[in-house]
Amino acid sequence: MNFEMDSPVGEILKVPLSLPLVTVDGCVDPSRGDRFCLGRLSNVHRTDASERARLHIGKGVILDCKTGDVWIRCMSDHSVFVQSYYLDYQAGRAPGDAVHKIYPKAYIKVFDLHQCHDEMQRQAQMAIAEVATQQAAVQGKLQNPNIRIQPNINKGLGVDDLRRLCILRLSFVKGWGPDYRRQSIKETPCWIEIQLHRALQLLDNVLHSMPSETQLQDGIASQPSGSVFS
Repeated sequence: MNFEMDSPVGEILKVPLSLPLVTVDGCVDPSRGDRFCLGRLSNVHRTDASERARLHIGKGVILDCKTGDVWIRCMSDHSVFVQSYYLDYQAGRAPGDAVHKIYPKAYIKVFDLHQCHDEMQRQAQMAIAEVATQQAAVQGKLQNPNIRIQPNINKGLGVDDLRRLCILRLSFVKGWGPDYRRQSIKETPCWIEIQLHRALQLLDNVLHSMPSETQLQDGIASQPSGSVFS
């Protein structure tokens, strides 16, 4: 999906799994399954900043999908900027903590399906453990009765945070974040959001495999007092 500032422009381009290479460029040719041409999209509310940025997209980027992983090749004469949890992980940064600059002609991996799935499962297990501990404290089943209880027992799992693991966001020409004047990608003149279908399928599987809060309560209730570690 293409955006200018915080406004969606054009329709969602659905790419068949049979097409491993997808080009996103600034040309005016009709879009097809493996090519998304931003130059042909109209927007009656287009700003001067968006118009200038679109002129510099040029040959844009090529998305290369390999067995669920995604690589980006920058074909433009200008850098692109990407939000990538995989690159955050590789750099030792917290998820969503950095914006990564990809220079012209660079070819870089920006998404790893196995790493994404592992992170989903890790966050899901942490959420289950947190809710289980809270429920055990309420029922008096903790070995450490002095544990601090979060005020929201039903906090659960941040599904939106997990969905972000399955999405790439890429801005053309202009960057955003701590090192730039624009703090949010929604302040950049031209950007795209890429939803990764296979990763979203795995997320759906992870969420469906999680026990409900009622199941956790019943499981804890059947255990003797003091049997749950804090």
